[in-house]
Amino acid sequence: MPRGRIPPLEVRLKALGDLTPLEPGEVTSQGRFRSAPAVAKAFLSLDTRRRGEVVAAGLRALGLLEVEDGQKTR
Repeated sequence: MPRGRIPPLEVRLKALGDLTPLEPGEVTSQGRFRSAPAVAKAFLSLDTRRRGEVVAAGLRALGLLEVEDGQKTR
């Protein structure tokens, strides 16, 4: 690859460990949280997609989020 040229997305994602591109409507975000060490270890061992599922399920369980077709309905 010539210097100064950005490789295609697929090449960059493969170099980062076979990551997958974001789906339409998805975002990536960072946040800090407090928990017991075992909870933090289990959460951080998940891939990013599963972490998002865990957060969404937790928010729904607490009644803080209602999601239908990816849109907040509340």
